[in-house]
Amino acid sequence: MQPIPQTRSIPGATPFDERPTERPAPNPCTVDEVMTRNVVTVPFDMPLQAVAELLLDCGISGAPVVDDAGRVLGLVSKTDLVRWQMDDGEDLDPRDVESGQSVEDATTAADVMTKGIVIVQAGTSLSEAAGVMARAGVHRVPVVDAAGMVVGLVTSMDFVRWVAGLP
Repeated sequence: MQPIPQTRSIPGATPFDERPTERPAPNPCTVDEVMTRNVVTVPFDMPLQAVAELLLDCGISGAPVVDDAGRVLGLVSKTDLVRWQMDDGEDLDPRDVESGQSVEDATTAADVMTKGIVIVQAGTSLSEAAGVMARAGVHRVPVVDAAGMVVGLVTSMDFVRWVAGLP
């Protein structure tokens, strides 16, 4: 067995095991720099069939649901539509169905959307937004202005593009 060589100290050199443990902070970046700006939104009263067609036509998996003033009320996704279909509309109040109208025709985005969603304010740092998304276990969050109006949407793929240095 060969002896293990002893390390020697060189004046002015930093030993390998004494390197800083903290990484330098990345360039400051906000959600505004990576978010999608032309966000497809869904009116709260849009019929379910129209919501499904909109998601398919736009090639998106979900969209913010907004009130008449454009403020975020929730998110509707393909998963919400599938869940509703699997439940056969059990959550819809029968009083909301007009006579002669099917449950599907009476169902709106507001009936199937995910409520109590996570949002971030415009100008939020990417690291803060990533933390919010990670803690909530979500892959997309609407970005809103001070009035609660949708100004963008930031997704986990936006973070991947940023890390990769892609536009």
